[in-house]
Amino acid sequence: MKYFDVVIIGGGPAGVSAAISAHNTYPAKSIALIRKEEIALIPCGIPYTQATLPDVLSNTLPDGLVTQKAGAELIIDEVIGRKANTLHLKSGEEITYSKLVLATGSIPSSPPIEGIDKEGSFLIQKDVKYLEKLRAKMLDSSDIVIIGGGYIGVELVDEFLKHNKKVTIVELQNQLLPATMDFEFANKLESILKERGANIVLGRYVKSLAGNGQVESVVLDDGTEIPADVVVTCVGCKPNIKLAEIFGLRHDPRYGIKVDEYLRSSEKDVFVIGDAAAKHDFFTGELTDIRLASTAMAEGRLVGSNLFEIKVIRKYRGVLGSFSTKIGNTAFGISGLTELKAKEMNLEYAVGEAITVDRHPGMVPGASPLHLKLIFARYSHVLLGAEMHGGDSVGELVNMLSVMILNKMTDMDIDTMQIGTHPLLTASPIAYPVITATVDAIGKWYQADVT
Repeated sequence: MKYFDVVIIGGGPAGVSAAISAHNTYPAKSIALIRKEEIALIPCGIPYTQATLPDVLSNTLPDGLVTQKAGAELIIDEVIGRKANTLHLKSGEEITYSKLVLATGSIPSSPPIEGIDKEGSFLIQKDVKYLEKLRAKMLDSSDIVIIGGGYIGVELVDEFLKHNKKVTIVELQNQLLPATMDFEFANKLESILKERGANIVLGRYVKSLAGNGQVESVVLDDGTEIPADVVVTCVGCKPNIKLAEIFGLRHDPRYGIKVDEYLRSSEKDVFVIGDAAAKHDFFTGELTDIRLASTAMAEGRLVGSNLFEIKVIRKYRGVLGSFSTKIGNTAFGISGLTELKAKEMNLEYAVGEAITVDRHPGMVPGASPLHLKLIFARYSHVLLGAEMHGGDSVGELVNMLSVMILNKMTDMDIDTMQIGTHPLLTASPIAYPVITATVDAIGKWYQADVT
């Protein structure tokens, strides 16, 4: 029987971040990380294993992050039980711990579609051989149907189109990315996919997969039949609560394992991070389905630092929800509330917009059009949300705006902030998009006061 001061179960971004943080904070403590996968994948990179990357193995988390940077022992095995502080592994080995961190992640949801188990039907799993099979099948296919219009769904459409496949995406709502994007931004994304040859079906759901053993088509709720020799279902994921059930930890089947502000479970010395841990919305405090690698890594760093005593104070109230993706040559970024969500919450708000170029002058090589939309609270003037599409600069712009939202910056804070600009790197200081959109919102306050 082996003993470790800290045992982490799960080798994704949350688990690895926790291991590194624990090692940096408590260098004298012994650490073990247990994962059942021989090879760990980068979750956000999975769609890109189908075209952008040369193969699935190009999307791996290096073991050296665990064994070298975190100084931990990497154990490839599966935890199947526990008695007191002793874990029972599938191999028969037993490991005792002082502190336990569950970073077991999430598993793909599989909707009740008749025939979904046919050959040629896939989910998105964090498994190298499974994804290699999907890639091989996809390359040999002619017609592909994606079920679900979330981020993974639209990214897979973009990837499969690079192989000149006939691709259809089916989404139950009336737009793609309905949970995180306002209509005008979703419409821009849809137009890009259509221009590249995608068939987009909105407001419908898949009733069944037809075919004798091998899928041959998908049948929609209105009877429409779409040819398909490969079907990929991307309708979200659910927290992996298997160990919570075995260990008797408090949990919610939909939202995950219940934790306190410092990610401590209902049992002393057991922490939960990443997709497996229940999350609360930044604005409402209610439980949320948002699961992001960035949040998982932040939780991993926090828990790693606080395993034996509180060394780092948690300063954020909940999950903000900051997203980015790239479809074709256009990047999209969203953070905080959309206008649609603000309306659903019955908030009084103002919108500020800027349409500009992310370099100056606009003829500089590499310059891209940029459309930015900001949402401000009506009475407090605090920034609540941001949406944008444009060039690659969107990737970092959304991060900057996330910091502004988290720190409750007001329109005047933003209007008077000091920035650094350069023709080859940023938009013009005269038309800097964040300030321009903010000034647009401020102008609307004045107009409202006059009327």
